[in-house]
Amino acid sequence: MKMNHLGFAARNIEGAIQAFLAMGYTKYHPEIKHHEPKNMYVQRVQLNDLIVEIMATADTSEPSFVSEALKGTSEPFILHHICYDVDDIVKMVDNLIASGEYAIHEPVTNGVFQKNKICFLRHKDIGLVEFFEWPKE
Repeated sequence: MKMNHLGFAARNIEGAIQAFLAMGYTKYHPEIKHHEPKNMYVQRVQLNDLIVEIMATADTSEPSFVSEALKGTSEPFILHHICYDVDDIVKMVDNLIASGEYAIHEPVTNGVFQKNKICFLRHKDIGLVEFFEWPKE
C-alpha cells in the first residue's frame, strides 16, 4: 500500500490552486474537473511524488461531498481524506470493516477520472480514508 494523494476541502478552489502553483506545484489536470454526482469541483496539483487533490462545492445551496467537512470550521482549507493505492480493494475493505474500526462512507465504485475502483471508509479516530485500485489489464 502506498499513498496516492491527500484530499483537501477548499472554500476557494481557484485561490488554493494558485497558492500551490506559487509553491512550485504543477496542475495534474489542465482544467478543474466538475463532478456532478458529488456536487463538487476538483483539481489535482503535484510536486515530485506528492499529489494534492483540491475539492470545492459546486453549488453551495446543495449538499456536496466536501460541504459537511467545511461546515464545522471557519478555516479556508482543511484535510478531507488520505488516499492509498491498494492491490485488492475488496479484500482491503473487508479486512478493515471486520476490524470494527471502520465504517463504509462510500462503497466500492468506479473512479471518476480513471478506470479504477475507489472506496471511502470512515475510521472512528482518523476520519475519511480513500482506497484506490488501479485497473488490472
